[in-house]
Amino acid sequence: MSPAQAAQVADVSRWTIMRAIKSGDLQAFRDNKNQWRIKNDDLNAWLSAHPAQCAHSVQEAVDAHHAHTPAHPDPIAQDTLELVRVKAELEAEKTLRATVEADRDHWRELAQKLAESRPRKWWFW
Repeated sequence: MSPAQAAQVADVSRWTIMRAIKSGDLQAFRDNKNQWRIKNDDLNAWLSAHPAQCAHSVQEAVDAHHAHTPAHPDPIAQDTLELVRVKAELEAEKTLRATVEADRDHWRELAQKLAESRPRKWWFW
């Protein structure tokens, strides 16, 4: 997923995600379009290892939630958050698949060009 999608899932700012990537705390890679991509497992590992990074935003969300709702948890809000997370994961997987398919097609094209080329003469006369 992109840093913006990861930030949405983690409920932090995009800049927090970028700082974590730059510092090496959050594992990420660049795709063929030179854009940062984050795997779900890496994001989950970062969230579990750095709960303080998103504690302020989580606490603010909990406080805001308690101020506007009764004592019982809102299943619709939880479902909405889960839906946003799943959509971000799906988008990341689609992007990764498109990148891999483009790379595959490029290599296939190169292999076909090599296979179709004339055989070389190894002697110069």
